[in-house]
Amino acid sequence: MVENDEQRSILNLSKETSVGFVGAGRLGSSLAIAMARAGYRVAALSSRRVSHQDWLKSRLPDASIYAEPSDVAARSDIVFITTSDTAIQEIAESIVWRSGQIVVHCSGAASLEVLDSAASSSASIGGFHPLQTFPSPDSADSFQGVTFGVESQDQDLSKWLISLASELGGRAYPLTAEQRPAYHAAAVMACGLLAGLTGLAAEIWASTGGISRQQALESLVPLVKTTANSVGENGLPNALTGPYVRGDVETVRAHLAASSAVSAELGAAYSALAVAALHIAREQGNLTPEAESSIKDILKATLQSNCERIEQA
Repeated sequence: MVENDEQRSILNLSKETSVGFVGAGRLGSSLAIAMARAGYRVAALSSRRVSHQDWLKSRLPDASIYAEPSDVAARSDIVFITTSDTAIQEIAESIVWRSGQIVVHCSGAASLEVLDSAASSSASIGGFHPLQTFPSPDSADSFQGVTFGVESQDQDLSKWLISLASELGGRAYPLTAEQRPAYHAAAVMACGLLAGLTGLAAEIWASTGGISRQQALESLVPLVKTTANSVGENGLPNALTGPYVRGDVETVRAHLAASSAVSAELGAAYSALAVAALHIAREQGNLTPEAESSIKDILKATLQSNCERIEQA
């Protein structure tokens, strides 16, 4: 990366350095509001929707709101690209970057290579990914206690991003390009797939009749919340409960029959998840080798049977 006096002057960063957000949706809007509350100078944001532009102006009256990403880049020394992962590279390539400007994407999965067009213009590039979900653009309070995946080859930018994570009430986790796939897979399993898993749990219950999926979901949510809190407070394996910890073979057999009766895909999902997590149940010390062996055999047989059903469908 080329360094010159202009670049070094911009990298003398402070909260007064102008910050912009391209694609200010749920994450971008929430991050912009949180940074403004923390004293950072949020100068410009872009959104295609007029209604959202008005909403942003009501929340960030000192910032300029635009429809075009290039307008944000022209008025900001630091630019966060908070679009979908698939749009980051196209957006970056559509903007004429200045030497010494800073460009940061907020994707957990995308490498920094999607910002190569900015780097080729002697801009500093980085990644800043909050390990959190943002249900609405008004989720600025959701950064407390959050881990931020931080990546940059520029030491000054990396230090600034680590400081930003702390200022937002979180902590930074230095990322490398090689670590990103596993890091993001973990995030998806703990968030998107967890939501899907809860939905599947509701569908097993609803399959018995007398209760809708939504009603089952509403009944299961308190259990999910308590379990998540227990994982945070007690850790693993202590937070793990259920028939796998107790070695209850017959209960496991009944679960597999019930889930497989709903669909082969659901039965396969249940058995695959259970066999993958069986070693955590073992760590509690209550699972006998005989029970573990029996449960593992049942799970693998059910998984194979359901996979064959899926292939034949």
